[in-house]
Amino acid sequence: MASRPLADLACFDPDRFERHGYPHDVWTRMRAEQPIAWHDDGIREPFWAITRYDDIAAIGKDSETFISSPGVTILRRDQMIPANAPRVPLMLTMDPPEHHKNRMILRERFKPSVMRALEEHIVARCREIADDVAARRVGTAVDGSDGTIDFVEAIAMRLPLDVILELLGVPTDDRDQMYLWSSAVIGSEDPDYGNVDLPREAIMAAQQAMFGYFARFIAARRAAPREDLVSLLVEARIDGTPLTDMEILGFCFLLAIAGNETTRNATSGAMLALIEHPDARAALTADPAAMPSAVEELLRWVTPIVYMARTATRDIDIAGQTVRAGEKVVLFYPSANRDERVFDDPFALDFARKPNRHLTFGFGRHSCLGNDLARIELRAVLAEVLARFPDLALAGPVSRLRSNFVGGIKQMPVRLHG
Repeated sequence: MASRPLADLACFDPDRFERHGYPHDVWTRMRAEQPIAWHDDGIREPFWAITRYDDIAAIGKDSETFISSPGVTILRRDQMIPANAPRVPLMLTMDPPEHHKNRMILRERFKPSVMRALEEHIVARCREIADDVAARRVGTAVDGSDGTIDFVEAIAMRLPLDVILELLGVPTDDRDQMYLWSSAVIGSEDPDYGNVDLPREAIMAAQQAMFGYFARFIAARRAAPREDLVSLLVEARIDGTPLTDMEILGFCFLLAIAGNETTRNATSGAMLALIEHPDARAALTADPAAMPSAVEELLRWVTPIVYMARTATRDIDIAGQTVRAGEKVVLFYPSANRDERVFDDPFALDFARKPNRHLTFGFGRHSCLGNDLARIELRAVLAEVLARFPDLALAGPVSRLRSNFVGGIKQMPVRLHG
């Protein structure tokens, strides 16, 4: 073990992520000097850090050699889950053929044509959010002035949560409570949302609260189905067998979390990038037709999910290092999206970048099912913000989530009128 190259421990330090954002300087050096490196900080499970695009894509495609069922996150050693402990069935941690069978249940509802049919509604919802912001019906005045709000609370978190709750068939009036539960799961190591000392307990508490919440909708849809995702899950069959309540709860939990966290943080991160790159922002404002390609570049730039973990089922060589069966690999997507071997001038924000084969939504069987919905939401909300608040500017420091799993922005004070 001592002969293994050791990763820079800063590549996984949640305190570093909170204070400074992504450690792109570290990942750049690792791509050049140790593209696969052993990481063992004595606190969390050890793993191989994978930082190059091609290696991450190859692992994402090979779902036989690299599996998800042992877990897709890296846990603290004092918070490890016993191997025989009951687990909530989540599609995120399923392997073939189980994963494919579960994914097929939702595939029709998330295919591009269905998502495009929602676009007009999503655009209208963005206008309503902008109206509320302009009328000061939402948001927290950061400095007491009418023109200063928290962008995350007032804008970024509202659209994705409203949309996923509507798709599930639950009241959007419960948006704020769902946001708190979601933040407790994703921010389990952040003192504002979870518990730095007991993050697993914070996740379990939020999960159980969400299960109790969704259980009543499952019971109601069993009695009287509607045209929503909970009804779809109630009526679904796998190999002729209906889903159990626990399986449906696993779907609801994952949809509620994944359906808002990625897009919310992508929206906040994208707006911050536009503020920090005024020339690119001005060009996009002047040419709204460039929004689709701009969104792809902003997704590459922000990459809100830091990593997913996989476990090797056999010994395999990657970039000259032998990964043993049973060892975990961590796929650092933000590093892949800055790989100089794939992207010309990767640290430039270039809305004309083509091709733009970013890995923001993952790669392979586990690529994000809701990527088309996320793209539509991001295009709609950025277009509305740029049109309605062209002089929007930062009004204070950005507060980041203490997490090495999600690149989250907790607060971003902005002044609406420059």
